[in-house]
Amino acid sequence: MSKVKLEGLKVRDLMTTDVVYATVPGSRRDVLRLMRERKVMGVPVVKKGTRKLVGIITRTDLINKPAEEQVALIMTRNPLTLKPDDSVLDAVKLLVGHNIRRLPVVEGEDLVGILTVADIVHKALAESSLDDPVAKYMDRRVLAVWEGTPLPVASTIMRLANVEALVVLDSSSKLSGIITGADLMKLSEVTFKEKVSSSGIISEGQEWDWDVSTMTYIGRGELSLPNKPVSEVMTRKPVTVLELTPLNECAKRMKKYDVDQLPVVDSEGRLVGMVYDRALLSYLLKQSL
Repeated sequence: MSKVKLEGLKVRDLMTTDVVYATVPGSRRDVLRLMRERKVMGVPVVKKGTRKLVGIITRTDLINKPAEEQVALIMTRNPLTLKPDDSVLDAVKLLVGHNIRRLPVVEGEDLVGILTVADIVHKALAESSLDDPVAKYMDRRVLAVWEGTPLPVASTIMRLANVEALVVLDSSSKLSGIITGADLMKLSEVTFKEKVSSSGIISEGQEWDWDVSTMTYIGRGELSLPNKPVSEVMTRKPVTVLELTPLNECAKRMKKYDVDQLPVVDSEGRLVGMVYDRALLSYLLKQSL
């Protein structure tokens, strides 16, 4: 087994320079639309008209603060950051240690890039000669739901378990698909209609009305999804790997299909585990120390 030499890599070698970012002032609708169109789950936030970094906002932030409309009140302020000449090894330590997926890269106060878990897995691990079988690093504890599970239930399971993906099983307990937070994000085109008296007290005939094509925020702290089965939203026939698939091949498939996780199946196609890009990153860190 060969090693990936993270020590010699700088952040600038792997970071993405074409950064998708939100601005302040800005609204929840702006961020949701941006995430949906660019297929990302979190973005840095800059001061409008500049590249000055002021925060970061993720799908989790949007879910946890449904009563807030302004980006400034939803985002995480003073996020951890990197500089272009920082080592990738130090970046991996931050990502793993803080259990986060992305780090803005700044020069002075200005945003110049972003380094994500995917950047490192796709650009370092996928191009390596690491050939350990994935069976050693996969998670055998798999969160799964039945394909008839209503979307609100699946969303709640994701939130309670703090995961961004669920395996979907059919009535024969066979793998039929996978549903992710990104799948739910695709449904989140939002129109916000405010109907509140000037005093801020809701009177008869007035209400908060968050109209969403397939996702609705109702009242304070409540996220509502249509009562449809996950089978209508999930990705069918997900890309899988075998227990003996080498780590670098797993990384290549994650890169090719733009996924953060892969179901692991045995020689008969039965689900036996999941491998996550975060787990691959943790492995990279261990073998680099």
